[in-house]
Amino acid sequence: MTAPARVGGPSPRDPSKKTQKKTEEHDRARRRTAGAERAYARRAQRAQNLRGGAAAPQQKQVSKAPFVVLVMLVLGAGVAGIMYFSTQAAADTYRLQEAKAEAEKLTLRMEQLRREVALLESPTDLARRAAEMGLVEPSNPARLRQNPDGSIEEFGKPSAPTRSTPAPPPSAEPPAGQQPPPAGNQTPPAGG
Repeated sequence: MTAPARVGGPSPRDPSKKTQKKTEEHDRARRRTAGAERAYARRAQRAQNLRGGAAAPQQKQVSKAPFVVLVMLVLGAGVAGIMYFSTQAAADTYRLQEAKAEAEKLTLRMEQLRREVALLESPTDLARRAAEMGLVEPSNPARLRQNPDGSIEEFGKPSAPTRSTPAPPPSAEPPAGQQPPPAGNQTPPAGG
């Protein structure tokens, strides 16, 4: 059934109106751009698909799941890498602190050993230790001089060293090759 015609309006059965309507659509279509035409064509295609019309060749739907999985794997690997390198940096910091502490300890030990060497190389300490060993300083040593022609000349009269310092106190252990005194020859201290 058709809708009733409006009073004073054109009749829906009037053939001249149908042709006029088609010409108007044709004029409107000519004024549209190519992009607008494509948009209208897509719109008509969707409307036809919704009504269950004939299926036009559709583009194949591409699944987004592999891409999402790939992005998740890349992000997971990035987070794991950041955690690994962060842990390694923290461990390296601890090792660095331990190495600095060890270097400081070794520096202090080296300074202590240098002071000991300087003390042991001092002339007064060398003389004291030589006297403890029983060595004496020569009173008049002979000296040698090399002449310009290459010959060597001795000057000064060497003399044998004499012990002018008292002998060092006996130590608890006798020097190697000597026998300790017998225990029976010791005299008890006086007054006690």
